[in-house]
Amino acid sequence: MTLTIKPPTLFRAIISGLAGGVAWICTMILFFGPAQLILANPEYQSQKFLTVMAQLEPLPYTAEILWILPVGLLVMGVLYGIVYHFIRQAFPERSWWKKGLQFGVIAWVLMVPWFEFYLPWNVMHEPVLLVVLEMVLWLAVLLSVGLTISRVYEWRKVESTV
Repeated sequence: MTLTIKPPTLFRAIISGLAGGVAWICTMILFFGPAQLILANPEYQSQKFLTVMAQLEPLPYTAEILWILPVGLLVMGVLYGIVYHFIRQAFPERSWWKKGLQFGVIAWVLMVPWFEFYLPWNVMHEPVLLVVLEMVLWLAVLLSVGLTISRVYEWRKVESTV
């Protein structure tokens, strides 16, 4: 397997990744937005987590420079689009949505369990049930990202299987 990307497929990977980044932004708002009523509630959340996120100076960059998070998610989307380009051929011949779900699950497995274990639970002392809630929310977000990237990347291909 070579790791070269031809210009048309590089363009397709970047465009599908940008679409995935937009999906990432939208689904973060859709899923994590309402969950903040629980995740940021002092009744449930660790005081350390709340202090670091809202009081301890310097605040996270995303609290002070609002454009960083959307731009970062668009960049991550492009990187995911490029990764999708490289690994999509490893998926059995399937419809775009099956490839997208597979890619979303792979992204989730490679990112979320370690992140949630290490930072929220280990460092920030977030309660286990909130960690589990976040893991479920991340699954919804990354499945949406995977589906979007796959749909845009595969949009011109004729589907023979469902």
